[in-house]
Amino acid sequence: MSVTIEESNLLTWAEYLNLPYETRNADLIDGRMVMNAPSAQHERILRRLLGALDNWLLTAGRLGEATTQQPVKISERRGYQPDMSWFPIEQCTGQDEDAAFSGLPAIVVEVLSPSTRTFDVVRKRHDYDRLGIAEFWIIDPKSTSILVMSRPVDGEPFEESEFADDDELTSPVLPGFAVTVASLFRA
Repeated sequence: MSVTIEESNLLTWAEYLNLPYETRNADLIDGRMVMNAPSAQHERILRRLLGALDNWLLTAGRLGEATTQQPVKISERRGYQPDMSWFPIEQCTGQDEDAAFSGLPAIVVEVLSPSTRTFDVVRKRHDYDRLGIAEFWIIDPKSTSILVMSRPVDGEPFEESEFADDDELTSPVLPGFAVTVASLFRA
């Protein structure tokens, strides 16, 4: 059976943002909300990465914030809810204010799952590159590796680096941050 969705039933970015916060944990793809429930492994990896960032911030000071709840607009009918985003301090509200972010994140992180692997690696990479995101990290639980697409110079396309095993994941966007890749995947 084929289902046709009328153009008038498709969501715009503004309509997506007006949805109740609890229902917005999904991507907006060509006007349709697409949800993919994360696995337990996905959640553990993300929790460990956020913990490593928190530990780094305890010594580095308030240099920015990581969030799992800030969607990124791609176009009027497309936007993604990344697994994690990093915003530099100048794009974050004050410490005593409700969390709010302006502009594009400097880093976007996606943890791959079997059902979204191709979309994340191909479409999201293209969209984030086109937007000018500084870094896009693709964490692959299957290969226990992290593919980092980084922009060496503003306006230039992404360059790829792969990190695995005992490699330390670092970033010029996060001065002094380092986490051993294997520590994110441990059982």
